[in-house]
Amino acid sequence: MLVSITMLLMLVACTSDAVRKKSDRESSASINARLGLAYMQQGDNETAMIKLQRALEQEPDLVAAHHYIAELYRQLDASQEADKHYKLALRLTPSDYSLLNNHGVFLCDQGDYEAAEKSFLMAVQNAPAHKARYEFYENLAQCMMRKPDHAKSEKYFRLVLEDNPRRPVTLYQMARISFEEGKYLRSRAFFQRFVEVSAHTPETLWLGVRIERKLGDFAAAEKYAKLLKANYPLADETVLLMESEQ
Repeated sequence: MLVSITMLLMLVACTSDAVRKKSDRESSASINARLGLAYMQQGDNETAMIKLQRALEQEPDLVAAHHYIAELYRQLDASQEADKHYKLALRLTPSDYSLLNNHGVFLCDQGDYEAAEKSFLMAVQNAPAHKARYEFYENLAQCMMRKPDHAKSEKYFRLVLEDNPRRPVTLYQMARISFEEGKYLRSRAFFQRFVEVSAHTPETLWLGVRIERKLGDFAAAEKYAKLLKANYPLADETVLLMESEQ
């Protein structure tokens, strides 16, 4: 399952790149765009929409306002409006890596996996050297899992691990892919690396149970099973565990 890859925090970082205070009018538009983002992050979508629409009335070519309102429309499931504003923003700043990443999220949500892949790869290509580009690869890999295309998912997850070998989401997903491919020893190796860097969830504990069962280590499987039952008694994975024990 895709982790939330609509990075509003990244939007804050790109604000300074998008805003150009060339006039008092543009400055007011920039302020309204920032206020719109702030209200959106607080969950006040109605006020956010008012501020962002006002920003675009004041400055129709303000990239930040188009970017933020596209994100807002995406959250509101207004896909046509979101797509329109993403494209307007990209027409103005085609190399904005944060915008390209978030457009990739939108395209993936729409099921346009080919276009999403291109957008994520352009985000990687345009990101500065100091930027943690593995985040974009991770987003792309998870998008390819939705397709599903395990070969591409694994390819991009491995690129994540080249830059950040302790990335929890990627380690878990690599363990999951390996398990589904029947490569249980490799799955255990990735799973053990995940355990070293992250706390468990119902999903990871259930995967741990299944890996160890396949490898015949029933003591380890039982350890994960007890943790799952004790900490997440109402989780769907606990139900699956109980059914598997009948």
